[in-house]
Amino acid sequence: MNKVKLRPFILPLLLAFSTLFYYFGELVDWAAWEALRIDFFYGIHDVHRLLFLAPIIYAAHTARVKGAVIVTLIAFVIFLPRAFFISPFPDPLLRMALFTIFAGTIGVLTGIARNQLDRSRKLETALRSERSKLLEIVERLEDGILIIGPDYRIRFLNSAMRRHFGEGLDLFCYKYLQNLDHPCEQICKLPDVINGAVERWIYSRPDGKSYEVVASPYVDFADGVVCQLTAFRDITQHEKI
Repeated sequence: MNKVKLRPFILPLLLAFSTLFYYFGELVDWAAWEALRIDFFYGIHDVHRLLFLAPIIYAAHTARVKGAVIVTLIAFVIFLPRAFFISPFPDPLLRMALFTIFAGTIGVLTGIARNQLDRSRKLETALRSERSKLLEIVERLEDGILIIGPDYRIRFLNSAMRRHFGEGLDLFCYKYLQNLDHPCEQICKLPDVINGAVERWIYSRPDGKSYEVVASPYVDFADGVVCQLTAFRDITQHEKI
């Protein structure tokens, strides 16, 4: 709760601190604080301006490109009195303008990066939501559904598949379906399916049950990997007829 209350004041505090640091030498002279008179605060202020990157980048982080531009303009206004009335060094206005462009560019790039990150997160959330909806529909199908990754691991199986074949999530498909310790290369369709083919075949089990199998490519929304979506339809009764 305290962090939430303090958040609106972070940017003004950063700007106030940066401004105080930037004009600290003048404040020392005005207040006659001889003990605080340090040469560092009386040199060319190009280094002192670097502190303004903190509020500019923070504004870009919280308010994106618009925030970065606004705070950069505020910083520019803060720099003006020194450039016009205080600085005894050559080309103060030019150096100030170059730094403002530099800082503003960093702020804008930070804001753009944050926008892209937000869009990526929203897209990822939407894809995960669509994947969940799809899998909820698949879960209710009468046919067994199996999603197999390119590494032969089972990524998903619905209730019908578990009912006919048992639990097998994260198992290798060749172990789950054929009880083998290595891929069944002579009959495996996975490489062809991942490359875009749609395959059909009849799968017979030792217990006498037969299944019509249809395998097609499927892009897993979770990570964008091309997998094999396999449907198992029990045709045992048809085979007997």
